[in-house]
Amino acid sequence: MIRLFLLALLTLSPAAHALTAVFYQPQLRDRALPEAQWPALFAAVRESGADTLVVQWTRHGDAFAAGDERAWLGRRLREARAAGLALVLGLHADPEVFARLAQADASLPAYFRRQQRANARLAHDWRSELGTEAIAGWYLPLEIDDRRWRAPAARERLWRYLADESNVLGRDGLPVYASSFFAGHMAPAAYADMVAGLQSAGVRLWVQDGAGTGVLTPAMRARYLAAVGDCAAAPAAGVVFELFRQTAPDADFAADVAADAAARLAQRAPCGGDTLFFSLRYLPAVRGRLPIAP
Repeated sequence: MIRLFLLALLTLSPAAHALTAVFYQPQLRDRALPEAQWPALFAAVRESGADTLVVQWTRHGDAFAAGDERAWLGRRLREARAAGLALVLGLHADPEVFARLAQADASLPAYFRRQQRANARLAHDWRSELGTEAIAGWYLPLEIDDRRWRAPAARERLWRYLADESNVLGRDGLPVYASSFFAGHMAPAAYADMVAGLQSAGVRLWVQDGAGTGVLTPAMRARYLAAVGDCAAAPAAGVVFELFRQTAPDADFAADVAADAAARLAQRAPCGGDTLFFSLRYLPAVRGRLPIAP
C-alpha cells in the first residue's frame, strides 16, 4: 500500500498541465436551447479563460443512453472541441448513487463492479465515436463525501474501486478524475489524509470548495481547503469553485447564480493544481442561456 501511495504521488503531482475548467451537467431540458446557439455558448466559455469542459456525465440513468439524446450530446461535444475546449468526459451517473452507497459495506463490491462495467462500455463508445485524441481525461460521477467513507473498511473498498477504474480507463494514458466534498463530518487533517490516500489509487481528486452550498461557515471551509491544499504534503489535484448559491435544501435542490460569481472566477487552486468552476449554468458569461435549478 505504501509503495502504491508513493508511486501515485510521483505520477499525480505535479500535473503536466493544470486545467482551468468549467463543469457542464447535461440535462434533457437543455435540448430546448436552439442548436445554433451552442457554438457561441462554448466560445463564451473559452473566452472566459477556461481551456477545458468537464462533462459531469455522458449518461444519467437512461438519459443520453441512445438515439436522439445521445446524438444530441455528441454534437455538443464536437462543438465544444471546435471552440477550443479540451474534453474531460464523465461516464455513467447513477441517479440512485447515494442510496446505493448507503447500503451495507458488503454490497459495495457488486455495485462498484456494475458501475465499472457501465463506465467501460461508455468509454469504449466515446473513444470510437470521437477518437481518443479528442478526449483529455475521464471523470467518475461519484462524489466522495466525508461521512460515508470514514470507516477504514469502507474506504478500502472505495480505494479498490478507484484503483480498478484507474487501471481500466487509464490504459490509453488518459488521466482519471473524481471529486470530493466535505461537510464537517471529519476533522480537516483527517479529511486531507483520506483524499491523499484515495489518490494513491491512481485517480486525481478535485475537492469542492462548498461556497455554494453554504453548509459550513467561510472560516470552517478555509480550514478544510488549507488542509487539502498543503503543498508540502499530498494536496488534492484541484479545487472546484462553486459559482452558485443554494436556495433550497438538498431534497428540493434549487440554486441561483451567486452575487459574487464573477469575483469567484478569479480564484485559483493552490500548488499549481487544477482550477475548476461549477458550473456552466452559473457562469456569468452564459447567464440566462441555460435553465438553472430547479
